[in-house]
Amino acid sequence: MFCKICDEFVCVKCIADIKHENHRFEELETTLHRYKEHILKYMSEAKEETSKLEISLQKIDANVKDYNEASDKTIDGINEQRIQIKLNVDTIADSMVDQVQKRRKQDLQLMEKERKDIQKVITNHKKYLTFCQEKMKSVNSITDIKLQIKKLDESITTSVTRINPPTFVSYDSMNLQDMFGKLVDLLDESKSKQTMPASENFQKNPTNDDNTDNLSINTISKEVVSSFNSPVICRYVSFVNEMMAWCGYLQNLILVSIHGNVKRRITLDASLCGLTVTLLGEPLVTFGAKIQKYLLNGKCVDIANTEPYHSKGITLTSQGDILVCLCRSEFDNKVLRMTTADPQYVAENINRDVVVLDDNDPATIVVTTKEGRLRYKYPDLVHLSHTIDRCHGIACDNNGCILASDYGNKRIHQIDIDGRFIQFILSEQEGIQLPWGLSIDNKDQLWLSNENGLEVTVYKYSSVHE
Repeated sequence: MFCKICDEFVCVKCIADIKHENHRFEELETTLHRYKEHILKYMSEAKEETSKLEISLQKIDANVKDYNEASDKTIDGINEQRIQIKLNVDTIADSMVDQVQKRRKQDLQLMEKERKDIQKVITNHKKYLTFCQEKMKSVNSITDIKLQIKKLDESITTSVTRINPPTFVSYDSMNLQDMFGKLVDLLDESKSKQTMPASENFQKNPTNDDNTDNLSINTISKEVVSSFNSPVICRYVSFVNEMMAWCGYLQNLILVSIHGNVKRRITLDASLCGLTVTLLGEPLVTFGAKIQKYLLNGKCVDIANTEPYHSKGITLTSQGDILVCLCRSEFDNKVLRMTTADPQYVAENINRDVVVLDDNDPATIVVTTKEGRLRYKYPDLVHLSHTIDRCHGIACDNNGCILASDYGNKRIHQIDIDGRFIQFILSEQEGIQLPWGLSIDNKDQLWLSNENGLEVTVYKYSSVHE
């Protein structure tokens, strides 16, 4: 028998022992069957847990493989960038040397021509001097001498053109690290490689618009990488990396992944007027007369107070400066460059031009040098049919092209670095409805808030110029 109280086997004699008085007993066979069931249950649980752990090991092995492959690709990318930069430096240097050589050849030819002209004049002078010396021997020839001297005076040339060679000025302050690139840790923990079904690629459609500049051959390739409905209205978009962007409007600001997952929410003190992102992924926002930065630890830091001006559009330059649009009245507006018309939105191009949106009616893109000198305006008199009806977003791609969202006309303008119209890269025919904010990330993906900010679409964007 088995004593359930003492948890031990007992014989018939022991059952009568006082030690087991009033205890509960069961037959040995029943006890063994019960223990066997427990053992089978534990074995089943152990097998199930072992299977799960083996799957986890397989996942770790797969992660190690993926990590090594991704690291190899990263190293390959770094080495490719190293080679490409070397090639670009050699190409630029060879081109500049060639320009200097051509310029030297032309300038030396000009100076040689001037030398020959002067030598010819000197030869004539000597001839006249010899003539005058001979004529001076005869008093009767004074009149002839005067006439000859007068003619000689008319041919005298004493000025010499000073031609200076081009001088090379190096950029001592350029940051090679910023130019080369950087390593980025994705904020999105999801490693899903699934994407939305890609739309058909399309190129620039032929147009009968006489105002279109056919200055270069352009190939625009776009496919939808992802599209999702936003939980809040997103009329402002600024990318963190190829997997993440800050979006928002009014007092709502969210960090959203490319698949629409909200990673962080911020409630602002007032309605959002401008948005950009630092290299660390921290949002810089403007509202009222304030410029604020939200740190990764959640703290808010006041950057500047722009009173009596209202701060609106904001961007970070390649040199780390802040460009911000300041508006006070219809006739008192400016763009402020901070070191650490009616301007509304601002961007910086690859040549450090400042690109500002003057959102009057009709809207105009104004481009100045970094010192503030006007370069051009778009649309100009050549592109009167390309009016912009309420623009709420501008961005510059890696080739210096400027993209502008045309809210009222439901299209995206693309113009080149010198203000010449290229094409409408997206329009109502491609499903564009009320485009608002846009941003191009470091992987040539175009983030566009559409449908009045209710939908965010990410396109694969590339631009090739020949």
